[in-house]
Amino acid sequence: MNRIFRALLDRLWFLRATWPPLCLAVCCLTLSRLHMPVWWGVLCVIGALLLCTDSLARHREFRALRHSVRLARGLSGEALARFRAARTTWCSRRAAIAAAYAEGFGTDARALVDDWGYKPWHVFPDRAFSLRSPFLRLSFWQSVLGIRR
Repeated sequence: MNRIFRALLDRLWFLRATWPPLCLAVCCLTLSRLHMPVWWGVLCVIGALLLCTDSLARHREFRALRHSVRLARGLSGEALARFRAARTTWCSRRAAIAAAYAEGFGTDARALVDDWGYKPWHVFPDRAFSLRSPFLRLSFWQSVLGIRR
């Protein structure tokens, strides 16, 4: 029984990495069901599709980070470099922290994120409301769509 439970938990670690975009996608789909103009529903469905692709990209990022942490046996070397690269957006941070927790280095990952000054309510990407906003960059949208990174 313990082995079955452990196998189930091992399979569900990715949900800790992908829950932010999945929850936002559910919210978008819920908003699309409101009795609003048609254009509102279409925008909400497009947003939900974008968030689902972002969830897939975070899952891929989670697997790559988990593999790096496993090979490095902790947050050092390439694993630390990948972890640092994932710190700029909330969804990427969640994927990185979940990967570290899955390999048993979650407290180290949480300490790193706290040292960088990120709090749980830091949802928007770094520099989101400036002229250097990631929303205006092609690389951000490639990351969201899972095309690159």
